[in-house]
Amino acid sequence: MKLWKIFGCLPIVFFIFGCKEKENNAFKFSLNGSETVVSLVKIENNVFDIKAVTHLAGGENIVSVRRLNYPVYRFECADITGDGIPEIAVGVIKPNHLDPKPDKRLFLFKLYDGMYIRPLWLGSKLPYPLVDFRLPKTDAGYVIRTIEQSSQDKFNVTDYRIKSFGPATLKSIKKGAGRQEAQILLSD
Repeated sequence: MKLWKIFGCLPIVFFIFGCKEKENNAFKFSLNGSETVVSLVKIENNVFDIKAVTHLAGGENIVSVRRLNYPVYRFECADITGDGIPEIAVGVIKPNHLDPKPDKRLFLFKLYDGMYIRPLWLGSKLPYPLVDFRLPKTDAGYVIRTIEQSSQDKFNVTDYRIKSFGPATLKSIKKGAGRQEAQILLSD
């Protein structure tokens, strides 16, 4: 089946494993002879689907979809667990049980068997309010790098790894940075 039939008229640009840069919210990778395309599709205002379409070697396609009923501000993909299968990181804006005010949250999804989207961590809270994140490749592999607001005009930039449950601090890049410095450090 042609990709344009699966994704409609959404133009797609593909990237392998690291997914360092993306366009149009789509990533492509190969595992065990099959090819998977992961994309973010806007359904309507503040409703998005994460869609994984796996093209098996025998010609069969497996589609896995996860609906998000929240505004999305970031969509990334990288192997942050180090198991050879990229995870999906989605920044959403939503309230939680501890904080009824909608705020930026981090959701992590795992592609089980390289094709089925399942929650890995639906982040309720990091040490400080989340401003933004990226998934850069470092000497330690891919990490979750965040900007968190520590006070009115101070920001912390921190690298996290995934442990048994949720992100665990790997390294503090900078504490008490200004907004502009934090943005630069996030992009490094």
